[in-house]
Amino acid sequence: MTKRLMLGLLAASCLLVVPLTTVAQEAAPRRAPEISQQSAAREKKNAADAAEWNKIPAPTDPRDFSGVWWTRGYDRTFRPVTNPRLSPAEAARLLPMTPNEAASRQHHLDMEKAGTPVADAPTQCFPHGVPRLIASPYPIQFVYSPGMITILHEVAHNVRYIHMDSKPAPADTPRTFLGYSVGHWEGNTLVVFTDHFNDRTQIDEESLSHGLKLTVIERITKFTNKYGGAELRNLITIEDPDHYTQPWTAERLFPWRGDIRLTEYSCEENNRNAPVNGVTVAK
Repeated sequence: MTKRLMLGLLAASCLLVVPLTTVAQEAAPRRAPEISQQSAAREKKNAADAAEWNKIPAPTDPRDFSGVWWTRGYDRTFRPVTNPRLSPAEAARLLPMTPNEAASRQHHLDMEKAGTPVADAPTQCFPHGVPRLIASPYPIQFVYSPGMITILHEVAHNVRYIHMDSKPAPADTPRTFLGYSVGHWEGNTLVVFTDHFNDRTQIDEESLSHGLKLTVIERITKFTNKYGGAELRNLITIEDPDHYTQPWTAERLFPWRGDIRLTEYSCEENNRNAPVNGVTVAK
């Protein structure tokens, strides 16, 4: 091969490489800098919030949850704990629903899309139910007393009693909106088992339902988050063989809020979403 021919081939290969490189650069996400800026701003705000919320620090005992906690943001759905990169729609497809539950969920979604969502307990000022109550975007407070841990929820003044005697519900225990809860400690994790539910509530605000066989196990652990603040992690395992083909676990996080106290909440006053004939009509 002559020197002139080699130079010619080299020049041709450069012509091929340059356009491909240019195309790759043009195909790069154009919104990446904006997303990065939004993430940085969110992280800065979260760090500032943690500094404010922890001016009055949480109890240092890992088993002492006394005080007020408040979930950051609002997620009205429960989805299985999965790869955090999955979108809510992708995570929803992992729900182990029975055929009847899948049909029920679709009905709820269709009704909401039509502007006439199906009424559930909270729209009528009844207790939210468990686990739906855990997702409400209102503060909660843990109160300790002998043989009992009480969780006060600001929303609708729902109150949960966690019996720490490790005894199952008495035989005459009625079925209620919030069920009967029994707790014990596994290391520094509070494990709460709840059953004896009625069937008048939903799993979440969007679409998931349950029946009389529902049981809920919560595993609540206190940890220090990346902002240096105290936080509770609640892993919630849901089991109802009539609605789900296997148990599945969701997660909720509650940062410490040493800067606030629970306030008055009246569901009945100015309830603009009260149902009519079982249908909620938003006003």
